[in-house]
Amino acid sequence: MSATENHNGQAAAASGTDEGSRTDFSVFMDGFVLDVKGYLNAQKHYLTLHATEKASTLMSKVLEQAVVFGMLAIALVFLNLALAFYLGDLLASRSLGFVIVAGIYVLFMAAFLLWWRNGARDRFVLDRINELNDDN
Repeated sequence: MSATENHNGQAAAASGTDEGSRTDFSVFMDGFVLDVKGYLNAQKHYLTLHATEKASTLMSKVLEQAVVFGMLAIALVFLNLALAFYLGDLLASRSLGFVIVAGIYVLFMAAFLLWWRNGARDRFVLDRINELNDDN
């Protein structure tokens, strides 16, 4: 038995040089490429679904807040009209009642702007970013 024969008397193939090993490697690479393409496709679908979920959640929250804000705004308008008429009747001048209600809102606006510009805006933005990044 020579050094190139195995124990069955057949010539042993040199490793990595015969056609069988090249075919095995190309089959492996073809399978690997298909697996990578499948993985990338699955990742694309996952990211699309994740973005869709985030956008849908955001839109539903915006719609909910808009409806609540609209209803509260309508109620507030009527309450302010009632307050202005009431104060006008107390002071015997309806226009003075409307001026007083408008003055109250100017004071509210000034207080809000002072608060908003001194850090509330940054906290609001950070809270919204953190809320969108929560995976709950």
